[in-house]
Amino acid sequence: MSLDLQHINAELGQDAARLTEWALGLGKPAIVTTNFRPYEAVILHLVTQVKPDIPVVWMDNGYNTEATYRYADELARRLNLNLTIYLPKRS
Repeated sequence: MSLDLQHINAELGQDAARLTEWALGLGKPAIVTTNFRPYEAVILHLVTQVKPDIPVVWMDNGYNTEATYRYADELARRLNLNLTIYLPKRS
């Protein structure tokens, strides 16, 4: 598949919702990763509006703050995230 990214960016680059719809509409397997920092909610909201069951991967290092874990739990609940959490075997 050949993609004209310059054309796609010119057409959709200023419209995050349409760009997300386009990308997830390519019919390819897709996942989204997160670190649950403040702006991640926007990305997670965008992708789950288009594909509610999209796999969400969090590579948790085990050293996040209590606030980050509360935020992750709340966001996962609110957006009904299909979340898989990976933790290191050693830290």
